[in-house]
Amino acid sequence: MPQDRIMSLQEVSAALNRDPKTIWRWWAKEKRFPKPIQFNGRCLGWKASVFQAWLEEQGVD
Repeated sequence: MPQDRIMSLQEVSAALNRDPKTIWRWWAKEKRFPKPIQFNGRCLGWKASVFQAWLEEQGVD
């Protein structure tokens, strides 16, 4: 089974065509985006599978 890749904030914002600040607002203030995971000390990102599942819940392909 391939390892689930971690997507950076820049990758997620590019995939959604939204500013990174918007992604953080959705997560931190509005609680409508998946919680990121911490890796390599202080870097944050999202598992690709979690991001894909969120997209499907939103009705985005």
